[in-house]
Amino acid sequence: MRTVLIIEDNEKSMEMLVKIVRNVDDSLLIKCAGDVDGAYAAAMEYDIDLFLVDIILNPKDSGDVSGIKFADNIRKIKKYQYTPIVIITSLEDPKLYAYSDIHCYSYVEKPYDADRVSRIIREALNSPKRKVVNNNIFFRKEGILYKKKISEIVYIENSRNKRIIHSVNDDLELPYKPCKAILEELNSNKFVQCSRYAIVNKDYIDSIDTVNRFIKLKGRKEQVEIGVILKNKFLGEVLDD
Repeated sequence: MRTVLIIEDNEKSMEMLVKIVRNVDDSLLIKCAGDVDGAYAAAMEYDIDLFLVDIILNPKDSGDVSGIKFADNIRKIKKYQYTPIVIITSLEDPKLYAYSDIHCYSYVEKPYDADRVSRIIREALNSPKRKVVNNNIFFRKEGILYKKKISEIVYIENSRNKRIIHSVNDDLELPYKPCKAILEELNSNKFVQCSRYAIVNKDYIDSIDTVNRFIKLKGRKEQVEIGVILKNKFLGEVLDD
């Protein structure tokens, strides 16, 4: 029996999607989750053949894109490298970066067109599987999704009221988020916190002034300060590479 996992926090939207899936094939086993924790639990307990994933699972968080993060992370699980993912969205992503870079099968815009959703589900369940490589992170700002290649993020400046993602080609200003949460989102051992307000990509460290506590980064004129409290921890993580 094939299994479809619907990840949607809105009860009415969930009910509508369940109805559409049942109309496509009433032999399908349908599992539902209203948040990321429930989605991971279902994905581990069952062998999912199709994911229907809403981008915003915590609407109270103005920057929430937990559905995208779930889709990105599920690709790292071997048995789900090629499983079709259909993204459900009310956000604007003009170039469809989020969907193509996670190698989603397709996307559905709210409000749903039942006929289109049915067609996409039917095709996705019968689609060939593709090899997937993930190396991106997604940010939400003012209703728009932004994609950044993790390997191109040089450092992150995190002040009391904003954070700036400094990349090779451009910078992206976003609302403040604790450094611990940022590191969890990046989910990469390439990044290390060097002060209360800064995280650097170890691949871009050109030199370290341990006396004056500054980091010189490749391709950047500015220097990043090393905090007194985090100095030893930072140096330990860098030197362990």
